[in-house]
Amino acid sequence: MISDAHKIPDGTVLDADLCIIGAGPAGISIARDFAGTGKKVILLVGGAKRERADYRDLYRGYAEPPRSHEPLEENRPRVLGGGTTVWGSRCVPYDPIDFEKREWIPHSGWPITYESLRPHFERANVLCETGDFRYDARDVFPDTQREMIAGFDGEDVATWPLERWGPPTDFGRRYEKDLRSAENLSVLLHAHATNLQLETHGGALRHIAVTTAPGHTFTVRALRHVLACGGLENARLLLASNDVAAEGVGNHSDCVGRYYQAHLFGVLAYARLRDPNKDFIYEFERDPEGVYCRRRFAITPEAQRRHRIGNGIGFFFRPPIAHAVHRNALFSATFLGKFFVSSFKRYGLSGGLRRIRQERGALGEHFGVVLRNAPTLVPQVVRLVQQRFLAKRRLPIVLAPRKGNQFHLFYQTEHAPDHESRVLLHSERDAFGMQRLEARVRFSERDFETVLAMHRLMRERFAASGVGEFIYDEAELRAKLDGEVRKFNSNAHHIGTTRMSDDPASGVVDAHCRVHGVDNLFVAGSSVFPTSSHANPTLTLVAMALRLADHLKGELAC
Repeated sequence: MISDAHKIPDGTVLDADLCIIGAGPAGISIARDFAGTGKKVILLVGGAKRERADYRDLYRGYAEPPRSHEPLEENRPRVLGGGTTVWGSRCVPYDPIDFEKREWIPHSGWPITYESLRPHFERANVLCETGDFRYDARDVFPDTQREMIAGFDGEDVATWPLERWGPPTDFGRRYEKDLRSAENLSVLLHAHATNLQLETHGGALRHIAVTTAPGHTFTVRALRHVLACGGLENARLLLASNDVAAEGVGNHSDCVGRYYQAHLFGVLAYARLRDPNKDFIYEFERDPEGVYCRRRFAITPEAQRRHRIGNGIGFFFRPPIAHAVHRNALFSATFLGKFFVSSFKRYGLSGGLRRIRQERGALGEHFGVVLRNAPTLVPQVVRLVQQRFLAKRRLPIVLAPRKGNQFHLFYQTEHAPDHESRVLLHSERDAFGMQRLEARVRFSERDFETVLAMHRLMRERFAASGVGEFIYDEAELRAKLDGEVRKFNSNAHHIGTTRMSDDPASGVVDAHCRVHGVDNLFVAGSSVFPTSSHANPTLTLVAMALRLADHLKGELAC
């Protein structure tokens, strides 16, 4: 059942076996897993089915130093489905090495193993609609060449690892029918959790305060409670619930909000191949189920150990479309459209015209690309519409053509856990009276060295294999990295703020995701991850949510 929480009278007390706060991929995965169990489950959705400006404002926060982090409300839809309403559906599991204690990565090591999570990864693949849990091109595509580029792979870099892409899957739309039809599930829209009320002894949660509008509040009491609001909001709600525990719920060791991680990523180098039309698997492949897959460059575990760096991957991507060097009519037309729309929308008529005059040189280059290649533009647009908007599974990325023989590398690397990288409460409060968040993201020399070492290993492997050359300037790369972290964008990969640890002194939740010292409160989502790996976190957080659902069903005797 799905209903509007506005209709619940002020002061009402609702009882349940399980209450889940948050309806993103983690919360929906757990709720759906409880369908038909006979246990009463309440799923609190801090929003509606469509995003609203006033709800979006609830996520607004601050960064210190100013502009050192993207706006905190960016890419965080407060709706049924959460972040899956805007994601590209790129799915990659964390690697076995990510779960290990690595002595060169302080605070690394998970209290669970990759193998223990493997069955849940397989189920997560189904929910994300990315086919079988198979990420080895040698297994998935046995009749094609083993490597992305024939003769390339070595002991430091491998290209058989795959990434898989969903349709993409919006968990709100895709699983709304399941949530609506399950008699034991009650999904409440516009239900904003504003306080986790502890018992006076602090060892258990008494109830959750839920607000639908300023001055209109009801409470939910359950045998078990799951906080699944996302990597930032999980920490915020724990810290803001400070009437019994002054430091916040679960913050006995000052870990809530700390060890905030994301990923470093960007396009800072390119490859030129000896023969881009021979023995080179560049485009997306489709597995027997029709799932889009793509090979990528992976830094092997052996190389990570030998060079004492974090995890990292790369894949060929389109060049930055702002630079007309790509000579692609579709990319230039896209850039021009975005430039004109954003200029007038942001600066108004006079300001937009002034910006156009200032950038007329660059704009002229793009117009030249479009005019010279106009005959190719129409078929490109037709093909794009077919593949991106009309197909059941959309083409994930539009790639630059091979003929330019300039293949830009998109890299994504691990952000090592750091006690000083954190989110904390700001003095300003939102419309419901909750303190906003302030982000203080920090990077270490270890993070930079992972990016630099990955690029060095790529260049060495291209040279040793003889398949082409890998081109970048290391000093320029380091300078660009410095600029990237001064104005960092997390790409909504919010990781580590309620980290998992067997030791209460070094974490917020235990191996079962139970908050240390609070018997009936659990946390789901990427906030519990001790380390960030190279991978987008959604597939792994869904696997962890399903693992938690199994544990809760055991505790509740389902």
